[in-house]
Amino acid sequence: MNYKYCIKERLEQLPVQNYRTLKNEIIRALGKTRRTFDRYCKITADEFADIPALDLDIIASFLDCPADELKNYKVNKSEVSHKMMRRR
Repeated sequence: MNYKYCIKERLEQLPVQNYRTLKNEIIRALGKTRRTFDRYCKITADEFADIPALDLDIIASFLDCPADELKNYKVNKSEVSHKMMRRR
């Protein structure tokens, strides 16, 4: 499956004990439920949903990478223009 963010893949690269600990720390830092975090990890590329920027920054800080490295997509200028026109 093509996910919008590679959070799950990054976590799965860790040893099991570190994976569990880090995942729990991230959830605590976000102040979100485990279910919300799991949804963040499973957003597919074709979904309209996004992770809020602050939450993505928090997750990235725990994974020691910039937030842009967690994104599996590029923002296209024409897509932004199209979305802006739809909102009018």
